[in-house]
Amino acid sequence: MKICLVAGSHRKNSQSLKVGKFLAKTLETKGIETVLFDLGGNPLPLWEPAMWEKESEIKKFWLEYSNGFGSADAYVFLSPEYAGMASPALKNFFLYLSSGDLSHKPGLIITVSSGMGGSYPNAELRMSSYKNTRIVYLPDHVIVRHVESVLNSESPEGKDDEYIRTRLNYVLSVLVEYAKALTQVRQSGVIDLKTYPFGL
Repeated sequence: MKICLVAGSHRKNSQSLKVGKFLAKTLETKGIETVLFDLGGNPLPLWEPAMWEKESEIKKFWLEYSNGFGSADAYVFLSPEYAGMASPALKNFFLYLSSGDLSHKPGLIITVSSGMGGSYPNAELRMSSYKNTRIVYLPDHVIVRHVESVLNSESPEGKDDEYIRTRLNYVLSVLVEYAKALTQVRQSGVIDLKTYPFGL
């Protein structure tokens, strides 16, 4: 099994990336292969309609950039909250995803806040990122609040740090089971993206 994580912050060495690295390490201890995309350290250009053209330069760039992305069994999207919104870098990333790579695969949303925020990116991603990607978001999500004070060492430093680690470990275990279950859906033969490539 392979799980792909996308750290959606614009910043290099962001707190979202820190959380992503923690998640990747946790998954690897479970024997799961991971791929971590960092939109801060390796930003994407702004999406443009030339992506619809098979031989365009931006299409070629995307195919190289996203190598390994489509072969994952499940996905984790990490978003900071910017002015009550999901990260523009992450929203831009979703515009590139129109080839069915995410179709009927489970997705987990993790939001990150330096304070007590973080709920709005979850609602925004659930509302607007599934239509054409056909990703199946878990009912569970996690908000990592006061992110600067947690996940900074090998072992927990206080009750809040211990809680978020156990909660993240739990939701990753749920994601793995969803990945197993949705494999059967994709292999059933009922999915027809050729006739119905876009959601309504």
